[in-house]
Amino acid sequence: MHQNLDCQVYFNSHEQAAPPVPCGEPVDVAHDPQAAHELIKLGISPRHDLPAVLLKEPGGKIRVVGLRLSPEEAARLAAGEGFPTSTRRVYSAVWCPDCRRAKRVLEEADARYEEVDIDRDPRAEAAVLERSGGRRVVPTLLFDDRLWAFNPDPPLLRRLLDGQAERN
Repeated sequence: MHQNLDCQVYFNSHEQAAPPVPCGEPVDVAHDPQAAHELIKLGISPRHDLPAVLLKEPGGKIRVVGLRLSPEEAARLAAGEGFPTSTRRVYSAVWCPDCRRAKRVLEEADARYEEVDIDRDPRAEAAVLERSGGRRVVPTLLFDDRLWAFNPDPPLLRRLLDGQAERN
């Protein structure tokens, strides 16, 4: 797992087995209605988006969310690594220095991306608010509609890209 981030794996035993991920006790939402409710508040469907891995700061701020993961992808994400992706979107704002830094990391990795300004697109802002636990955090990065990263520091973003990002 990435330094300073707590890892939690969620699965639904009615839909799949617990992924073999070495982080925390897996949470079975089929038997934990409170956990299912917390995921729903993040826009994560306990029925369609699991297994999922959430990486959080010790204070609870969500930094990375991975959805609909294969066992291998869940294990890689739990280790603070990414997996190959073909599409990337950066939710940003023109005034944001962290956004410029994240885009520079993507450009250095030759990882193409689409940029969306949340100050100009209310639907984009709503998507960020929903997935981040109500925080208007930029940059927010979305990879293949399954991996969300909320203002990742450059070392974490590089690990998520993992040098294996498909170039398109």
